[in-house]
Amino acid sequence: MANGKKTWDRRKLALGGLALAAVFFIALHVFSTETFRNIRLDFTQNQIYTLSDGTREVLKNVREPIRLRFFVSRELLDQSPGLKDYARSVQELLERYVQLANGKLALDIIHPEQYSPEEDRAVGFGLQGVPITQAGNLGYFGLAGTNTTDDTDVIPFFSPDRAQFLEYDLSRLVQNLANPKKKKIGIVSSLAVDADPLKRYRPWQVIEQLKQFFDVQRITLESPVPDDIDVLLVIHPRDQDDTDRYYIDQYVMRGGKTIIFVDPFSEEATRSNAMQRMGPDTGSDLKPLFDAWGITYDKTKVVGDRESAQRVSAGTDALGRPIITDYLAWMTLNGNRIARNDVITGNLDQIAVATAGSIDKAPKSDIKMEPLLTTSTQAEQIDVSKVNKDPKPAELLQQFKSADKRFVIAARFSGMLKSAFPDGQPKDKTREEIRKSKVEKGETVAPDQPFLKASAKPANLIVVADTDLLVDRFWVRIQDFFGQQVAVPVANNGDFLVNAVDNMAGTSALISLRSRGTASRPFKRVEEIQHQAELRYRSKEQALLGKLKEIEGKLKDLQTKETKEGKTVILSPEQKTAIDNFRREAIEIRKELRSVQRALRQDIDRLDATLKVLNIAAMPVVVVIFALGLGLVRRRNARRHRAAPQHG
Repeated sequence: MANGKKTWDRRKLALGGLALAAVFFIALHVFSTETFRNIRLDFTQNQIYTLSDGTREVLKNVREPIRLRFFVSRELLDQSPGLKDYARSVQELLERYVQLANGKLALDIIHPEQYSPEEDRAVGFGLQGVPITQAGNLGYFGLAGTNTTDDTDVIPFFSPDRAQFLEYDLSRLVQNLANPKKKKIGIVSSLAVDADPLKRYRPWQVIEQLKQFFDVQRITLESPVPDDIDVLLVIHPRDQDDTDRYYIDQYVMRGGKTIIFVDPFSEEATRSNAMQRMGPDTGSDLKPLFDAWGITYDKTKVVGDRESAQRVSAGTDALGRPIITDYLAWMTLNGNRIARNDVITGNLDQIAVATAGSIDKAPKSDIKMEPLLTTSTQAEQIDVSKVNKDPKPAELLQQFKSADKRFVIAARFSGMLKSAFPDGQPKDKTREEIRKSKVEKGETVAPDQPFLKASAKPANLIVVADTDLLVDRFWVRIQDFFGQQVAVPVANNGDFLVNAVDNMAGTSALISLRSRGTASRPFKRVEEIQHQAELRYRSKEQALLGKLKEIEGKLKDLQTKETKEGKTVILSPEQKTAIDNFRREAIEIRKELRSVQRALRQDIDRLDATLKVLNIAAMPVVVVIFALGLGLVRRRNARRHRAAPQHG
C-alpha cells in the first residue's frame, strides 16, 4: 500500500513538474519577447543585418514626422519566391528604421489588389508596376514616403539587383524627406557647360540632367564660395590664379563637398579652340591643392588601356582602304573597371572616357582613397604630346607596352587635410580694388571667411582625371523622333555625375554609407565544379569541332573529282573507309562527352547529399547521442544509489 502511495505521489509530482515547466516556458517566452525585442545578433560575414552608424545618425536627426508606405502585391510575391525573401528583408529593415527613429517614422504595409484604391494610390505616387499575368495585371513592390509639408519621395521598385544598396536607398529617402529643400550645386568651369555655342547655347546633357534634380548655379571665384552651396563642381580648372585656388581650398577646409574634373588633354576644349583658330588644349590641374591634400596627378600623361580601347576609324591606308583600329586613349570602362561596392557606380554598366589622366594617393599621405573608375591591368601611361595634335592610333597600338597595373581615373578621397595656403589668403590688388569699389557704391559684397590652416572636419572629395566623359558626343547619340531631337544615352556618363552629386549633396552620415553585401550567398564549391565541368566539356567540344572541320575539308577536296557526263563523285575504297572511321570516332567522342558530363554532375550530387546529411541528419543524431548518454549516466547513478547501504 505504501509503495502504491509513493508511486501515486511520484506521478503527481511529475505531472506538476510538467505543468510548472510549461508555465515557466510560456512566461520565459513572453518575458524574452518583451525585454529583448530590440536586441539583434548579426552573425553574417558582412554584418548585412546591422544598421550602420550613418543610418543611425540620419534617423536621430529626423525632427518632423515621416510616413512610409510599403506597397507589396501578394500575387507578385507568390509568383516570385526569390522576391518573397527579399520583400521580407525589406520589411524587416523598414521596421528596424521605425524602431530607431524615436517615434518620427510611421510605417504602413499596403497590399494593392487589381483595380483597388490601394493600386490607385501606388500609381499616384509613381510606383513602377510590373506585369504578373498575361491579362496585363500589374504587381507593385516599392516605397512612398511623405512628410508634414506634403513632400514626396519614392523608391519605384525594390530591384534585387540593388539589394547591396538597400540601406543607402532607404536612408537617402528619409534624409530627403527630413530635409526637403532642393540642394544647391555651384559650378566653376572653363568650359561652356551651360551655354555651349557648338550646341546653339544649350547646356550639355549632364547639366540638363542635374537641373532636373538640383538648383544648379554657375559661380565665379571673384569672391569666396558661398556657404549655401551644397556641392561645388569644378570642371577643367584652367588659367586660375592663386586666389581662385585659395577659395576652392578654403571651401574644402570648411567641410564643403567638392567634385573636381581635371584633364591632361580635353578633346572638347581643343575642338572649341579650333573654331577660334587656337592650338590644342594644354590640360588642367590643381597642383598646389593636390600636393597639399596628398593627391598625385600628372598633367603630362594620359592612360591607354588595351582591353578597354574603343574601335575608331584612323584614316586610310596606301590603297585608300579605311583603317579601323583600337585607340588606346579612348576607353569604354565596364565590368570590374567600375567599382561595384559604391553607391555612385554600383549599378552602372559602362562609362566612356577620352584621353583621361590618372590619379593616386601620394606616398605617406593620410588621406583615404577609394577608386571608382580604373583601367584594366593591360594599361600604360602615354605622353600627352602623342595624342594632342595628330594622334596615330595604329602606331600607339604597335608601341603599346603594358605597365601590368591598374590606373585610377576617378576616386573618392576623404580625411583631414592641410590647406595649400598656410600663410593665408594671397595678396590680390585687382580683387581688393573691385571689392573697395563695390563697397563705395553700396553694392552687396560677400563677407570674408575666417582662414583655416586645416580642415575643420573630415573632407569629402571626388576627383576625376577626365572632363570629356561629360561631353555629349562621347556618351549620347541624338536621334530624330517624329521631328524632335531626342538624346539617347549609349553609356552611363550622365548617371555617374548625377549619382555623384546626389551622394555628395547628402549629409556626411549619408556619404559614409557603402555597399552592405547581399543576403544571397553563392555555393562557391558548386560553382567551381560547374566551371571545371564547362572547361572540360568545352575542350572536348572544340576538339570534336576541329576534327569535323578537318573532314569537311577532305570531303570538299574529294568532291572536285567529277565525271564529264554528270556530277557523280568518285571515292576510292580507302577514302570511304577513312570517312567511316571518322564517323565512328565522332560517335565515340560524343559518348565520352556524355559520360564526362554525367560524372561531373555526380560530383555536384555527391556534394549536395553530403550537405543535406550534415544539415538535416547530423543535428538530430547529435541530440539522440546526447540523450542516450544522459540516460546511461542517470541509470548508472540510480543503480549506485540503490546499491548504497541504507542507514537508520
